[in-house]
Amino acid sequence: MERKKKWKRHPVFRELWISNDGKGFRLNEKPLKIKDHRLKPGKILKVVSVNRAYYSAPKLILETWGAAKPEDGRRYYALYRDGNKENLHPENLYWGNNLMSRNELFEKNLRQSKLSKDQTYEAYHRNKFKGESIASIAKDMKVSDMSIHRAIKRLSRKIEETRKNNS
Repeated sequence: MERKKKWKRHPVFRELWISNDGKGFRLNEKPLKIKDHRLKPGKILKVVSVNRAYYSAPKLILETWGAAKPEDGRRYYALYRDGNKENLHPENLYWGNNLMSRNELFEKNLRQSKLSKDQTYEAYHRNKFKGESIASIAKDMKVSDMSIHRAIKRLSRKIEETRKNNS
């Protein structure tokens, strides 16, 4: 049994109506298409055209059906809980202040580090399990103490986050 769509008026665009499943948009009773807008290679934003301007579909959905955007002076974006950009259901969307997921941020930081991924894991293991000092690890790997410190801290955060998600 399929549930009937419910429609709600957008708080700013009073002539824009959005369905409760996030799949339907109507402007002055005419349906709107959700389009893919390519931002960068591999990055796609779902958009709809309202009054000759394109707006983020997830943002419009959250403004209509979701929780209010936090008012703490920071910039927030409509993000996907499951990472699936095709799933525009309001329950899959949330306000976040970082466009990158934690895993994407971790991988980006690894790429920008002076240490390879293997060296990062080696430095972590030597410091945490063998009790070796950051200075001696840095000297062996021919990088600064701060590079080792950051690598260990980054990996520690990743491990802690993984533990929290798995418990």
